[in-house]
Amino acid sequence: MSLPNNENTMTVSAVKPLIRYIAEQDIALSSALLGSGVSEESLNSADQRISIKSFDSIMENVASLAQVPEMGLEIGKRLELQSFNMLGFLISSCQTGRDALVAMRRYYMLLSDSQAPEIFITNKEIRIIFYISPGSDMAMRARSELIASGIHGLGCKIGGQLYKLQGIGFKHSPPSYAHKVHDFFGSNVSYDQQEYWMSFNPDAIDQPLEYANPVLFHALRSQADYALARYAKLDPMSQKVKHILEQWPSHIPTTKEAVAELLNTSSRTLTRRLQEENTQFSHLLRDVRMQKAQKALQAEKVNLQELAHKLGFADRRGFERAFKQWCSMTPAAYHKQWLIEKKQSNNPPL
Repeated sequence: MSLPNNENTMTVSAVKPLIRYIAEQDIALSSALLGSGVSEESLNSADQRISIKSFDSIMENVASLAQVPEMGLEIGKRLELQSFNMLGFLISSCQTGRDALVAMRRYYMLLSDSQAPEIFITNKEIRIIFYISPGSDMAMRARSELIASGIHGLGCKIGGQLYKLQGIGFKHSPPSYAHKVHDFFGSNVSYDQQEYWMSFNPDAIDQPLEYANPVLFHALRSQADYALARYAKLDPMSQKVKHILEQWPSHIPTTKEAVAELLNTSSRTLTRRLQEENTQFSHLLRDVRMQKAQKALQAEKVNLQELAHKLGFADRRGFERAFKQWCSMTPAAYHKQWLIEKKQSNNPPL
């Protein structure tokens, strides 16, 4: 099956739980595939990939036919290790939880070429921020619950008693079946969040996992690296760094070393790669902070002291100096100008 270059895809292995659900509900597969552009034959190859759009179409068909709104959760309950294709076996053979998290992010493209999750580790929590490709409200809600269920199920499987989910957040509002979501995750579930996230206890992150197998891991990693080369998109390093900085949680200190770890490289190599692109980490961090500042200042009320702290500045004065150098005006002046322009746009001259 040929797919447009701009369409995100996923491996057919991840679709198998949905196919099993279709069989359990005695739904004709042809009815489920109607309008999706996916043939029954294409679902039989483990190496095949289908577009996220096609997956959404199948899922929405099944939700309508089965009259089950919690489709993402139902599919998530049926995820098995093989549902993650090579990625699942690679992660399960890792030595520690930290290794498993690094492998999940590095090789996520083996599961889907949509945006990989970001992973932030502190003494208080492990936070995974995951992303959902655009689609209908129902499809995005279902896929967010499916991805969260997949991460949760994989954590329970390979982490055992070491795995402890602390909380989970969704962008959408509480669905009619919110109690089922809570019962499945058995943890604090938050809705109407600014991002999709999961939080875990970090205490056992460096302890050996039950199924750790270094020999198998190294064998699978070689295969994964080869497979990854077929899907990898070579974006400039500065673009990757800016993307990470744009998503960085405000309560976690931003360092070059932490960003380098997310990119699976060293701080020294990151510095060299950025120099080759005629930029520096500090310049990218400044630009991202100022862009966030501009966006935050485009509101009716703004607390400059809180904003300065949220952006990582020691005090308001340092933030004001940096913003003026970057934007040629103070934050207060920028905010005032935005209020004037907004008022004029809302009250155009007759």
